[in-house]
Amino acid sequence: MKLFKLFEGKTFKIEPGLTRIKKACEKLGNPQNKFPSILVAGTNGKGSTCAFLENIFRIHGFKTGLFTSPHIVEENERWQINRKHIENRKLEEYIKQIKPLIQKYELTYFEASTLLAFKYFADEEVDIAILEIGLGGRWDATNVATPEISVITNVSYDHMHMLGNTLEKIAFEKTGITRVDKPAVIGRNQKEILYWLKERKIKEYYVKDNDFFIEKICLDMFNYKFRNYSLNNLKISLIGDYQIENASTAITSFLIYSEKNNINVNKDLIKQALIKTFWPARLQKLNNNPITYLDGAHNKEAIEKSLATIKKLYPDKEITVLFSGMKDKEIKENLEIIFNYTKDITFTQIPVSRSIDENYIKEIFGNNFIFIKDIKEALLEVKEKSKKEEKIFLIIGSLYLSGEVLKHFPP
Repeated sequence: MKLFKLFEGKTFKIEPGLTRIKKACEKLGNPQNKFPSILVAGTNGKGSTCAFLENIFRIHGFKTGLFTSPHIVEENERWQINRKHIENRKLEEYIKQIKPLIQKYELTYFEASTLLAFKYFADEEVDIAILEIGLGGRWDATNVATPEISVITNVSYDHMHMLGNTLEKIAFEKTGITRVDKPAVIGRNQKEILYWLKERKIKEYYVKDNDFFIEKICLDMFNYKFRNYSLNNLKISLIGDYQIENASTAITSFLIYSEKNNINVNKDLIKQALIKTFWPARLQKLNNNPITYLDGAHNKEAIEKSLATIKKLYPDKEITVLFSGMKDKEIKENLEIIFNYTKDITFTQIPVSRSIDENYIKEIFGNNFIFIKDIKEALLEVKEKSKKEEKIFLIIGSLYLSGEVLKHFPP
């Protein structure tokens, strides 16, 4: 039994607020307060930052809890201890425990997922839990935790129908995870974030390019400096300038936590952690013939960065794209970014109700497009085309698309 099965066919009027999740947590004895935690918010890079941060803690001997969303292939991915997914048997036990609370307080799927994470991590007595914000921050269910550090990777345009249509409004929501008396780490120096930190009277915060610094050597290597810490020739397993940003944010968060908790920092272990960190569907290389990358980018900034990275890696190669996405995203704007790099796009449909379909694409392009509904068929056809034409094959547009691809063609 999976948690999402309890929610199939149900519709929820999602109302902002933490009342429901707080009441449910109280009934379980507030498990979220029984372990130290770090909250990670931001438009892009949350998952990768969580992955880097968890690995750094774990390689230093910590028993780690990791809660992220959405899952890519299996629901169990959402709840991890020491990077091992929760077992089916345990998952079923926890679902039985929290089912009455889900029904009593009419919890949403994400609230229920969060409640399960809190209980699981408390029962397993983790040393630290890394909690990824689901949406926004201020009213996110994870925000009932009491974080030792709040991390904000960056703000950009996504989920505007819920978070607001300006960076100022989005930053207001995301800085809602900060605490006046606890440190915050900011992965990108953006005036909108800094404004709200000051307005919220956050006493201690550390900002990239103000407090910690990076020197990029290449797409997967950099030097790092924060106070008296210098780390040189750091190599990361995840590709891209933005992953260097995420890695440096994770390092800073760990160093601050270590200082406040008298933990011995081992620079060699940090280096090992960065090179060993894996996070699926973030420019994940699937194949060498043709060269194939899978990326879950689904907003303008993320798509731009992914395509720019591909061109840096293969400046003399053309790109062919397999694309799908959700109707509530800025599909037209996302495609405009892709068209700056290639006109060779094939569309497919994700088997969920929110996915774009042939009619949706027809409204944008008329009849001038290629659409293959079945993802497996689309993958095989575009793969053969890329191979024949010696192009880079990029699958992009949605984490849900990434999940479907990995189901058919696991790495």
